Amino acid sequence: MKKFFSLLVSVGMLLTVSAYSAEEEFQKGYHIYQKICAACHVESVTPEEMAKIRENVKAGKKPPFKAPPMSEVSARVKKFYPDEEAFVNFVKDYITNPSKKKGVCLPMAYKLFGVMPAIGKNMKEEDKEAVAIWLYRRFDETWEEFIKKHPH
Repeated sequence: MKKFFSLLVSVGMLLTVSAYSAEEEFQKGYHIYQKICAACHVESVTPEEMAKIRENVKAGKKPPFKAPPMSEVSARVKKFYPDEEAFVNFVKDYITNPSKKKGVCLPMAYKLFGVMPAIGKNMKEEDKEAVAIWLYRRFDETWEEFIKKHPH
């Protein structure tokens, strides 16, 4: 009985540490987003805001930000890389060596924003990992769900 109780306590502590580590990693990714990515990418926009932006773009105006919202980026990348590990690996590679050829954006995104700068070249590997994990876990919509709310 004593061994069982000790095992139960050990497992509980391990799960608590794992959950805490996952939350720490998520928060670290968010802070990196705020520090580096938010200069160009807003976190998200409402469907109403997106509709206004699209109308302005159709009228020849530029969007009010330098890159697509992160909610859209996340949904679009998940269309091609739905598994978290593949998603994270893609994001880490793409932010380090971005190109239109390997990108998954819609043609209109490239027309409006171009290809992003290689910001990952100046980032630590652990920071790229953290922001990629944050991007995957922060937004849970599939591309199809995103498009229903934000028609293009």
